[in-house]
Amino acid sequence: MIVGVALLIGLHPISPARTLDDYEHKAKDTAQSVLSSIETARLAARVGTRGDAFGPYVSVMLSESDTAVTKAQGVFDSVQPPDRHADAIRTRLGVLLNRASDGVARLRITARRGQLDRLERQARPLEHLATRLQRFIEDPGQVGTGAA
Repeated sequence: MIVGVALLIGLHPISPARTLDDYEHKAKDTAQSVLSSIETARLAARVGTRGDAFGPYVSVMLSESDTAVTKAQGVFDSVQPPDRHADAIRTRLGVLLNRASDGVARLRITARRGQLDRLERQARPLEHLATRLQRFIEDPGQVGTGAA
């Protein structure tokens, strides 16, 4: 349910970006949507590992989070950057989106294999990624903090 609401709110259609300001807003919207999906995945990992939810429920939560990240990434990738500064934003966010996609997919796969006891440990890198996404949301135009 939580994931469904996040999907409806976070994955609104993105129109073309004609200016840098518009592109930054689209990048921030995408980062917020992915951040929401990461936090949902982290919650699912925690409740799964601690036995506070049934495996199938955890698996569905993680699958929906994975789908949401993939959709958000696909929509953002389709937006044409209007200038070179926007190219830098695209690169910076692209690194974060790829890491989010990989991390959430890894959790989904682990849950589907029934290895719930491993989820919380596997979700730890997502905490740092969530912090980086939050920083990006606060200042998408910040250059020099990209891929590390």
